[in-house]
Amino acid sequence: MEQTKISPNQLFTLIVLFEIGTALVVPLGMEAKRDAWLAIFLGLLGGLVLYLLYYRLFVHYPDLPLTSYIQRILGKWVGWPVGLLYVLFFFYGTARDLRDASELLTTASYYHTPLLMMSTLMILIVAYAVFLGLEVLGRAAEIFFMIIILFGFTGNVLIFFSNAVKIENLLPVLENGWKPVLTAAYPQVLMFPFGETVCFTMMFPLLNKRDAVLKSGLAAMGLSGLILIITILVEIATLGVTNVTNSVFPLLKTVDKVTIGHFLERLDALAVLTLIIGDFFKVAVFYYAAYTGLTDLFNVKNQRKYVVLTGTIVLFLSTLIARNITEHLSQGKLSLKYIFTVFSAGIPPLLLIIHHIRQRVEKRKS
Repeated sequence: MEQTKISPNQLFTLIVLFEIGTALVVPLGMEAKRDAWLAIFLGLLGGLVLYLLYYRLFVHYPDLPLTSYIQRILGKWVGWPVGLLYVLFFFYGTARDLRDASELLTTASYYHTPLLMMSTLMILIVAYAVFLGLEVLGRAAEIFFMIIILFGFTGNVLIFFSNAVKIENLLPVLENGWKPVLTAAYPQVLMFPFGETVCFTMMFPLLNKRDAVLKSGLAAMGLSGLILIITILVEIATLGVTNVTNSVFPLLKTVDKVTIGHFLERLDALAVLTLIIGDFFKVAVFYYAAYTGLTDLFNVKNQRKYVVLTGTIVLFLSTLIARNITEHLSQGKLSLKYIFTVFSAGIPPLLLIIHHIRQRVEKRKS
């Protein structure tokens, strides 16, 4: 692994930007209709439990990334293939998020730009950022975090002053009971975006104050969950349940409602810029996890040579994932239910259980 370190504040901002990423612009948890905010809240609680699980594994192996301590726990013959599966999972996550951003940009603003060109431009920027190192990425996150907060605050204030918000759209609460809320929260909202924090297990050893992993991570997830809850509440109150459910990118439609004095309007550029920033960091974190996992498994000394290889693979995968946005979104639901559930919530608890079993066996032998 690289020798640079990041601060707790940089980890905090990276997690927040990673969590809100593409989740900020899609109709998150809308299977629960107007109770989507409750689904996000329950998904957040489950995500905090998963983060505690990742933290416990880190406590036992503070100097190793996920792909290394898997081999310690399961043995090299089993652990190495499982580590390789995680690397493939990180590649898949990077490719999906890259495709998300490209689809939104071509749909919202760049109608005549080829999807491949949009993906190529973004992956080149991400690859350059990862090449510079995690510390540079962390410093950039601190700057863009403040920009995102400013955009969010300004956008919400303007929407309220436009008299577009109708509180009655949020009522009644739990009209159909808890079942649709729980169905939306688990596994979909739990896995996207909260379960995706499993890729930060590749970064934890690089924190300069390792005792801050827990505090920074939980605080970041709590803030990102609050941002997502406020966003979905404003969207439903502004557009109504039906419009949010049927929209691919409801945030764009919401900011279109801003009209103050017939001169301040068309703020969809803010929403697009918010997505670009959030998705950049989401792709970058997944990219970094895939790249460091690959170099760790194959014991590569000159790791930066693999940055270009990683970007090429990601770009290739993003174009093959689906033929259009409808197929891309439907595949996303299946991958959250099966692929992400296995790698985010299935394997980590098994690793922790096996670790404790091995510890007890070793103590008995000694």
